[in-house]
Amino acid sequence: MPDTGEWEKVETQHEDNLKVLDRLGAELGKPLDDGISAWKKGVRRPGWDELLDRVRQGLSDGVVIWHTDRLFRQPRDLETLIDLADKGFAIYSARGRRDLSDPDDRFILRIEVAHAARSSDDTQRRIKRRQHTLREKGIPHRGPRRFGRPGKDRTWQPPEGDSELPLDERAQRPEVAPTLVAAERGAIADAAETLLAGVQSLEEVAKDWNARGLTTATGLLWVGNGVRDVMLRASNAGLIEHYGNIVGPSTEDPIIDVSTWERLRAKFAARRRGRVPSMSYVGTGILRCGLCGAKLTSRTYARVPYPDGTKSRQYYCAANRRGCGKVAADMRRVDEELRTFVVARLSDSRFAEAVSAARAQVSDRLDEVTAEITECERLQEELAAKLGRRELTLKAFETANAPLAESLHALYAERDKLSGGSPEGPTAAQPAEVIAQQWDSAEPAERRALFTQALGQHTMVIDPAIKDRKRKWDPARVRIADHVQAAA
Repeated sequence: MPDTGEWEKVETQHEDNLKVLDRLGAELGKPLDDGISAWKKGVRRPGWDELLDRVRQGLSDGVVIWHTDRLFRQPRDLETLIDLADKGFAIYSARGRRDLSDPDDRFILRIEVAHAARSSDDTQRRIKRRQHTLREKGIPHRGPRRFGRPGKDRTWQPPEGDSELPLDERAQRPEVAPTLVAAERGAIADAAETLLAGVQSLEEVAKDWNARGLTTATGLLWVGNGVRDVMLRASNAGLIEHYGNIVGPSTEDPIIDVSTWERLRAKFAARRRGRVPSMSYVGTGILRCGLCGAKLTSRTYARVPYPDGTKSRQYYCAANRRGCGKVAADMRRVDEELRTFVVARLSDSRFAEAVSAARAQVSDRLDEVTAEITECERLQEELAAKLGRRELTLKAFETANAPLAESLHALYAERDKLSGGSPEGPTAAQPAEVIAQQWDSAEPAERRALFTQALGQHTMVIDPAIKDRKRKWDPARVRIADHVQAAA
C-alpha cells in the first residue's frame, strides 16, 4: 500500500509506483505525469496522450498507476484505452492488477471509474454552491493576483539553487509592495478619465503604463487589448460579475465609481468589432496581397538595421490572419513608391477633375448619408448621456445602441465609397513640390490620409518577389489593381 494518504505529491506517487515495479520485477519504460485533473473535459493531458501513443505503437505491456482515479475520471478515457490495448495489457497499482482483456477486470474498472466521475461531479456541485454563497455575500473569488489588487507576487522567482525544489518546498511567494498596488490603482483611475475624455487610446495607455514600469501581474508588457480587459473589470467599481451579469457589490475597495465604469463599458461596447489597422505605418490595412487579396500588416525582420539605426520592417501577408503568407516587402522601399504615387496622383489635374465630377454625381446621396450619420451619432450621444446619469441600464443601452452601431458601420462604408476615401476630396490639383513637402513633414496618420485620398476607389497590391532574380528591389511589385479577390 502507499506509504501516505490520498493527498500525495506527484513525486511520492512515483516512488510508490517504483515499489510496485520492483515487486513485479518489471522494467520502467517511461515515467509520465501531467499534474492536470483527469476530470476536466476538453483539457489536453500530454502525459495521457503519450501513454496512448505508446500503447498504440506496442511500446508498453502495461501501466503502473498510484490509484485508478489518478489516471481515469471520465469513463470515455477508460474505453479509449480498452480499445487500444492488446491482449495481456494490464493496469498495476499497489492495490492489485487489472487485465484489460479480462471481462471481469474491465467490469470492476468501469465501476471504479464511474465512481471517480461521480465523486468529481459531487465535488464540483459543492464548489459551485460555495462560490454562489460567497458571491451573495460580496466576497470575490480568490485567484492569482490581478493588476491593481494586492496578493502574492506572480513575478517572483526562487533564489538560485532552489529552482529544482518542489514548489511547496520553496520559500513562499512574497506579497507585492503596497506602493506598487497603489501605483497600479492610480494608473487605472487615470486611464478611466483619459479614455472617457478621448485624450488617450488604449494603445497609448499601454505605452504610458510600460514607460512608468507598470507591467502586468505576471511581469509582461502591456498591449491595448490587455488594458481594455483591465478597464472593463467590474471589480474596479466594487462589483461582482458572474458570466456577464452583475450579482451585487463586492467587499473589495473600488478603484473607480460605478457610473464611470458603466460609461467605460458603454464606450467600448459601442465600438465596431474587428482589428484596427496600425496608424504607425502608412500601408498597414490598406495595401493588399497581390496573390490572395488579404490586407497586409507589418513586422520587423532579420536584416541589418536601416542607416538611421532603427530595425528593418516589412509589409507582409500574415498567414495567421487568413492570408497566404507568401508576400513580403521592405517597408521603406514600399513607402518610397507610395510617396511617388501620392505626389503624382494628387498633382494630376485630370485626377482632381475626375474626382470632382464623380462627387457632383453623387453629391445628393452623399448629403443624405452625412445627415443620417449625424443623426445616428446624436442618438448615440443621448443614450450615452442617459447611461452616465444612470437613467438607463447598461443592458438597455446595449440593446438600443446595437442597431445604431450597425447602421453607422454601413453608413461610414457608403460615405467612404461615395467620397473616394476622403469626404472633401481633391477639387484642384496642387504642385508636386507642395504635395512632396506635405508628405515629408507629415506623421504616419497624415500620410495614410494622403495615400487614401490619392488611391480613391482603387486598390494597391504588392506582388511576390521573383525568386530566380537576385535580391534586388523591383518597384513594379507595387501596383494598382482595380479588382482584387479579397481573402475569405
